Amino acid sequence: MPDSEDPKQVSNNDLRNSQFGGGLINADTVNAGQIGGDIYNIHVGQQMSASGNSAQSQNQRQRSQSERNSLEKAYTLQSQKVANLRTALVIETDVSRKFQYEHQLQSEERTLKELVDKLDAIEQQLQATDSPHSKQVDNQEQLQKELEQARGKLKYKKEVFISYAWGGDSETYVNHLDEVLQSKGIAIIRDKRDLGYKGLIKAFMEKIGRGKCVIAVISDKYLKSPNCMFELVQIAKNGDFYDRIFPIVLPDVQIYKPIERIKYIKYWEKQIKELDEAMKGVSAANLQGFREEIDLYTQIRHTIAELTNLLKDMNTLTPDIHSESDFDELSKAITRRLDE
Repeated sequence: MPDSEDPKQVSNNDLRNSQFGGGLINADTVNAGQIGGDIYNIHVGQQMSASGNSAQSQNQRQRSQSERNSLEKAYTLQSQKVANLRTALVIETDVSRKFQYEHQLQSEERTLKELVDKLDAIEQQLQATDSPHSKQVDNQEQLQKELEQARGKLKYKKEVFISYAWGGDSETYVNHLDEVLQSKGIAIIRDKRDLGYKGLIKAFMEKIGRGKCVIAVISDKYLKSPNCMFELVQIAKNGDFYDRIFPIVLPDVQIYKPIERIKYIKYWEKQIKELDEAMKGVSAANLQGFREEIDLYTQIRHTIAELTNLLKDMNTLTPDIHSESDFDELSKAITRRLDE
């Protein structure tokens, strides 16, 4: 302090009008003996308030954990329900019942998605209230993995896949289609470009089957290809077949008359018979992978009649109409679907 007298300086132990603790205690009303006690009481009050907040936070966390546990159980049951419906949809041959299954599946998948969103929200809430020393890392990581898997099934990315048979007119047509749609800003996922060296073919085909939009360029070779038909069956298996598939039927496909569609059924029956006969001449111990192949042929045989019937009932426009319009109708339909 400067040598000059401070106008507020207090002397002779006169504490009138003086304040302590930043104005918390006034000397006119409180004697010096009380000062320490009052400051202590203020500190204790702050501690009690903090303790109350901590208890409230802990109660909220326990409620959130209880809700999360209930939702996890509901999610497990709902996932099984959806899986059962998908299986029933694949093996069902009656058209009207198949239609009912598909609509029921859509409703159950929406319910599953709601559970995923609720679990995600609660998990974020729990993470926000966790202290660094109380996080249950292992449980959270496991739940996060399950949520990511569910999102992979239910929250489709804005990608468009192309399913087609390699080689010949089919691939030439797809090259042109790919180029035009890319120029329109539509991201195209295509095996030859996006699968990559040593990429897993079956996993990629299953991803196509889950895609929100799948352009299927149907050729005669396509309907006789195990890989192409696996993709088509996967699209149907994952539901919303009509909404997710965008077919272009090439001129060499014969599906518009019953007698023509029967030829494809006979083709797959022949493939099953030939493979079955060949397998009989080999020891069962040496048939790893062959059993799965004949199961696939059988699945194709059971579903190709229904799938070709659905395709022939759609107004897919001719390949020439699509090409001459720069795939205008196709790109508009895809954009609408992606925006849903």
